[in-house]
Amino acid sequence: MRHSIVTAAFAVALLTAASGCVERKMYIRSEPAGAPVWIDESYVGMTPLDHSFAHYGLRRVRVGPVRDEDGRLTHEEQVVDWEVEPPWYETFPFDFFAEVLYPEVLLDQHTLPLVVLPNAPEPGHVPAVDPDAVIARGEAYRERALAGFVEELPEGQ
Repeated sequence: MRHSIVTAAFAVALLTAASGCVERKMYIRSEPAGAPVWIDESYVGMTPLDHSFAHYGLRRVRVGPVRDEDGRLTHEEQVVDWEVEPPWYETFPFDFFAEVLYPEVLLDQHTLPLVVLPNAPEPGHVPAVDPDAVIARGEAYRERALAGFVEELPEGQ
């Protein structure tokens, strides 16, 4: 009796130690990097981000806003509803074997690349202009006009 209990306990311990699992990772990249990321309204870090997750399905990912060193807004916030699809081995009835019986670790990776939109200038805001560049451009136009250079219009205009 005692021998069978020890054997059964050893078998359970061996199966537990030998069983594998599925490691689920979502990778969120943004351009520019360094944007804050929220998944399902929970802050998870800054891009580039490697985040472990447990459940598949629709996830709301919010990236941004991005600010410069002075605290000015440079890139807008972007919200994406991302459907994270399970691989075939994570669907019924295969998921039991992948999670419990398969002796290796399976890696399931999902990547979401985002381009965070640049911030629109505030109404009435005049962008900074380099005066030397404006003067150089004006002088080039004057030289072309004095030389009699006339650009020909394309036919039909």
